[in-house]
Amino acid sequence: MRKFFGKFVSVTLAAAVIVVFALSSDDKWCSRVDKAFDESALGSFLNESNGDYGRYATGLSGQTASVSADLGENGENGGNYQETGKICDSTSVEGVYACGRLTGIYEQTEGVLVVNTTEVTDEDGKKVNPADKKVQCGDYILSVNGRTVADKEELSEAVNDIMKEYDERHEDESNEDKSTVNIKFLRGGEEMSADIAPVRMDDGRYYMGIWVKDDLAGIGTITYYTKDGRFGALGHGIGDGTQSGNLLYANSGDLYSMKLTKIKKGKSGAPGEIGGVVYFGKKSHIGTLDCNSNLGIYGQLDSDELSEYAAEDTYYPVAGKDEIHTGRAQMISEISGKLEKYNLEITNIDKKATDTNKGMELKVTDDRLIELSGGIVQGTSGSPIIQDGKIIGAVTHVFVDDPTGGYGICIDEML
Repeated sequence: MRKFFGKFVSVTLAAAVIVVFALSSDDKWCSRVDKAFDESALGSFLNESNGDYGRYATGLSGQTASVSADLGENGENGGNYQETGKICDSTSVEGVYACGRLTGIYEQTEGVLVVNTTEVTDEDGKKVNPADKKVQCGDYILSVNGRTVADKEELSEAVNDIMKEYDERHEDESNEDKSTVNIKFLRGGEEMSADIAPVRMDDGRYYMGIWVKDDLAGIGTITYYTKDGRFGALGHGIGDGTQSGNLLYANSGDLYSMKLTKIKKGKSGAPGEIGGVVYFGKKSHIGTLDCNSNLGIYGQLDSDELSEYAAEDTYYPVAGKDEIHTGRAQMISEISGKLEKYNLEITNIDKKATDTNKGMELKVTDDRLIELSGGIVQGTSGSPIIQDGKIIGAVTHVFVDDPTGGYGICIDEML
């Protein structure tokens, strides 16, 4: 397994903080209720019961930003996880198990994701931006001089190895020719290349002036799964966390067990969040991701988890969009430490919503949940919604100015 979304490294090859907020397209500010975490400032833990490595995870504070997860008409936004990973494309699903369990989500990027370019100061004190107009936010670096790189450490090592070899070959020459490295990268699914002249800084190492990250980890909620273990979660896609607004282009993904340790209550202007320890390792593995789409993330539960979950969860008929109505409903969540149902009110339904993640508007009416968390909080994205004995959708957003209100996606969109 690749190193987790890890520590900051010197200047240009630093991991970028991921904050996956979104704004409502109307006059109500809202935030998607999942949030990625940066492990750089968090303690590490060992789960003594199974020996797996874990990290404490909370949502990071950050300015709300508009992040689109739409695939786009030309298919350029988004990664190699495709819609075919969903439960169905041409067949109907009559029923699923409603889940509501919190889970740790890990995705390894396809290549190394460019977050931004920046100025660096060379060993002579001159400020330069080697990668300016060469690569841009949202690009995925695949190789350096033909040498494949899968994470930021490999990228840094490749650049420095190549430049040191160049220095050794030219140590007796007095010319001022600058060596360049050839970077191959993906942009909108198309492979491109650029020549960049790395800069040697006063620490003796070379830098390209690029902020990068190589993976993503966070907390979300499994919405449902089928009898054969296919699951859907979140109710929206995982963005790459950059200004590009694209879905994360990933080559692998997994679900892991977690232990809830903190609930920060939401209040007007400040969405709440959950925190906990996500454990990484074979014994903590829950399932495998194979689809990251604008309607949710999808994959396959491990057989042990499927048997355990199915013995406890309720199998619900799937409601068609025409069956959903305003009025009483319930959401299932593990936010209290155990699976419970909390009362909601469906206040509005938009059957022709342009943003399918906001097909219904909802209001938390359960005093227990309001007392516990203030309402909907970051990390509960994907909580299943039940009405009239059927599963009708999942919670996706919280209103920033009112944590008891938010949006949900209709279940037939997720299926």
